[in-house]
Amino acid sequence: MRKFSSLGLKILKMLHMLLIVLFLGGILSSFALILRLNLSSFDDVYMSYKVFNIISDNVVKIGAQGTILLGAVYGFFTKWGFIKHKWLAIKWLLFIAQTFIGILVVDKLMVSNLALLETEKALALSNPVFIHDHYLRFYVVIAQIGLTLFALILSVLKPGRSRIVPEVKPI
Repeated sequence: MRKFSSLGLKILKMLHMLLIVLFLGGILSSFALILRLNLSSFDDVYMSYKVFNIISDNVVKIGAQGTILLGAVYGFFTKWGFIKHKWLAIKWLLFIAQTFIGILVVDKLMVSNLALLETEKALALSNPVFIHDHYLRFYVVIAQIGLTLFALILSVLKPGRSRIVPEVKPI
């Protein structure tokens, strides 16, 4: 199987970093909006949910899908593989779990609340389903941020990897 050159690996690494920035940046942007959201103002809530949807579709999903595709390229065409190292396998599992959590939980809650806002207007803000889904989404986003930061720590520290310590000779 053909492997990447040194330049090819550097390009892959740059693309990987860009896609992770999109993914985490989108999640953090949504989180910042949630923190500043005034749940008593229909206009603010409605506009924020529209923005959440735009960020999710045009930033987070592109970062997530691109990262999974690029991870497959790394797995098949570099020495890293998919499960050669425990930290890498854990990182894969974390990212796949995050992607499914994002699609099956965060996005569904967002779309559901946006639909309530569009049909019920200001009454949606006092709807127990809307309030429950809003706060559940908030806590799941916090968990996603934590998982992403944990994956970042794994990427940098690479625990369990044997390190060769250079021998220091006296002068």
